[in-house]
Amino acid sequence: MSAPAWEFSLQRSSVAGRWSVYHCVPTPERGNDANFFNRFFMDLPVSNETLPDMPTLLIVDDTPVNLGVVVESLESRGYRLVVAQDGMEGLQRAAFVKPDLILLDVMMPGMDGFEVCRHLKANADTADIPVIFMTALAETEHKITGFKVGGVDYITKPMQIDEVIARVGTHLNLKTMQRQLQVQNAQLQQHQAELEQRVMQRTAELSISNRLLHEEIDERKRAEEALALREREFRTLAENSPDVIVRYDRGYRRVYFNRAYVEAAGIEAVDALGKTPQDCWWLASPSAEEYIARLQQAMDSGETDELLTEMIDPEGKPVYRIMFLVPEFDKDNRAVSVLSISHDVTGIKRMEAMLRKSELEFRTLAENSPGMILRYDRDCRRIYINPAYERQTGIPLETAWNKTPSEIWKPLMSSDEYMARLNRVMASGEPDCILLEWHDPDGNLVSHDMHAVAEYDEERQVIGALVIGHNITELKATERRLEESRAQLRTLTAKREEAREEERKRIAREIHDELGQLLNVLRLNVTTLDFRFGDANADLRDKTHKMVGTIDQAILMVRNLATRLRPAVLSAGIVYALEWLVQEYVESTGIVCKLHLPADEIFLDEDRAMVVFRIVQESLTNVLRHSCAHRVDITLRGVEGTCEVEVRDNGKGFDPGNIDRPNAFGIVGMRERALMLKGTLDIANAKIGGTVLKLRIPN
Repeated sequence: MSAPAWEFSLQRSSVAGRWSVYHCVPTPERGNDANFFNRFFMDLPVSNETLPDMPTLLIVDDTPVNLGVVVESLESRGYRLVVAQDGMEGLQRAAFVKPDLILLDVMMPGMDGFEVCRHLKANADTADIPVIFMTALAETEHKITGFKVGGVDYITKPMQIDEVIARVGTHLNLKTMQRQLQVQNAQLQQHQAELEQRVMQRTAELSISNRLLHEEIDERKRAEEALALREREFRTLAENSPDVIVRYDRGYRRVYFNRAYVEAAGIEAVDALGKTPQDCWWLASPSAEEYIARLQQAMDSGETDELLTEMIDPEGKPVYRIMFLVPEFDKDNRAVSVLSISHDVTGIKRMEAMLRKSELEFRTLAENSPGMILRYDRDCRRIYINPAYERQTGIPLETAWNKTPSEIWKPLMSSDEYMARLNRVMASGEPDCILLEWHDPDGNLVSHDMHAVAEYDEERQVIGALVIGHNITELKATERRLEESRAQLRTLTAKREEAREEERKRIAREIHDELGQLLNVLRLNVTTLDFRFGDANADLRDKTHKMVGTIDQAILMVRNLATRLRPAVLSAGIVYALEWLVQEYVESTGIVCKLHLPADEIFLDEDRAMVVFRIVQESLTNVLRHSCAHRVDITLRGVEGTCEVEVRDNGKGFDPGNIDRPNAFGIVGMRERALMLKGTLDIANAKIGGTVLKLRIPN
């Protein structure tokens, strides 16, 4: 049967600075009286109201009252003591307190000491705690069993105080030394790891340093090789360069120059090498003193200097060179020499002179030109304006200069449209003619023909546009008068055609109605005469028959004449009129003629139908006279509010140059008829031979 639960209380002792631990346990004499205390622990030293860090001993014995002397002796030596009365409680105390050493009784009810030790060693938290068995069993097999289950020592009862204290102290010292050894071992391992880490780090540093050293050596070799290569390249470049190259040291002495220098100066190398400009000088400008001052300035400032030099060649002509003075530095970034590079710009200077001359000529021409001349940059800003611009527009030059048309504008055309056309000229490179018109202060319309072309630089890149304007006000006025005259003539022609059609219509009606009626009356009278007297007079009958035949021919001629003057079928519509015309054409000429009609009927008023009829009639007449065709196709169709008529033959075609001949009245008449109805008429050779006429008039 297991022992009842323990209760502890901690009270301050009468001795200052110490604590007493009391263990409350029921006894058979006292029963379950909780007010009875068995005192097992003496006063414990404390500091700052806290239990000290001293060795803790766990005593597991089912009769701890028998250990009073041992406990008092251990307490007097400063040990903290924890007591358990059975094996299970001992395991709980050991797991909770984790003592430094356990005094374990072997003979206990329930779980004996050997079994308790096995459990302690099986638990990782208590396996390292040394266990000393206390027992009255002195047999060897018991001791061996104790050592096998994990005990470190064996004390037999009755126990000797000095022996217990000595064994406890020894094993505590052993554990302390073991812990110190473990700590020292851990420190040694840590130190060894640190040393290994430092060795590895140092080895890596040495490896990196070695690699960097090799890289530096390789880099220095490459640098030396590159330097030697650059020196060779410099020599090769300098010796074969057309530019004059000279190197001056800090004393202004020539320490190197290439062949171009010798050829340009016309001197021997020995006369110039190691000499200063004051010792040997061959330029007309600048002077040797000025040149030395520029060399000194380049070395002092460390910046490249540029100057223009001039010399006189053997023919007495000036030779110009642009010279660059480039300072050269040592490893300490100190200027140690100056490299002089001179490039011949004589051709450029001459071109600049020619350009200035050309510019002057242009200025002279432009400033005195009666027409406007303007230059625009890529942004359509006016970068040049001649005086004629101000005279023609009335806009002051200073107002319009460097402005875009959208900022300063006068013509009737929108500035956006004008700029768009300028941009198109600059983008495509194609010239453009732009008509600009505006009203002068008197309200008269002024017209200018502006010819815009793209301007290019020496690399053929467009840099702007040049616009030259001509005043064509009189020409435009003449064109307008001519157009008005043409319009009047066209109106007159239309009136004349209208009058002719009306006259034809009237004559056809009179011929058909009056002359035809008279002929019919005459035929009736002759027939009556034959009826009354023909039987009695054969000669009379013969004459009346001849008269009737003659009258019938006259009636037919009158009918044909009236039809030619004004076909009556026109009153039925253009389709019927064209069908009648095709039939008459085939019967009279023998040429195959086909009429192609649309599925939907086309309606034209009488005037439009007459124009279409007359044009088709005239084209058929031209086919008969000129084309030598044996087939004609006439196509009538309606397209988007217009009436289209196409007449196509398979003849020999025609010469387009003959259309504008003065005597080409047939074509001119057809075009005028089309223009009267605001239509168009086109005549061209067919791709497979023959001629094609296309008429388009609005419905």
